[in-house]
Amino acid sequence: MNPGQMIADLESKAQQLQQRSQQMQEQIQHASSTVTSPNEAVTVQVAPNGALQHIEFSPTAMRLTHVQLSQLVMQTVQKAQIQAAEQVASIVEPEFGGTEAMDFLRSFIPQPEEEEAPPPPAEGQVMREVSWNEPAQKPRPKPQRPADDDEDGFGSVLR
Repeated sequence: MNPGQMIADLESKAQQLQQRSQQMQEQIQHASSTVTSPNEAVTVQVAPNGALQHIEFSPTAMRLTHVQLSQLVMQTVQKAQIQAAEQVASIVEPEFGGTEAMDFLRSFIPQPEEEEAPPPPAEGQVMREVSWNEPAQKPRPKPQRPADDDEDGFGSVLR
């Protein structure tokens, strides 16, 4: 093969690679994931990098305790992040499948948790839960004001 033909082939391959790269970038930029919780109380949308873009609550969310709602939000966001990461991985798989780069990319895909949100309280039932499994804190006592300092005759300036 002559040197001119080799250069032309290399330039053609470089141009094809650039086109595929641009296509992948566009596909990744448009990848996102929208997930609704099983009870339809929470809907979230995440970007290709997993960042939360939108969150919406239905009237069903009002029947949940704050702890149940926070768990449901976290589970729904996690599912959306996993879907978005899988979309990105499937976009780059044709070019990088079977490589260390692909293995590295897949290592960042979150693993799903098995935990499900507790059921909502029965009609008319009131549930109280303490966040973070911590006991309620007692209020702090107010600081005592120091005795008047009358050495200059005006009292304390810290009142």
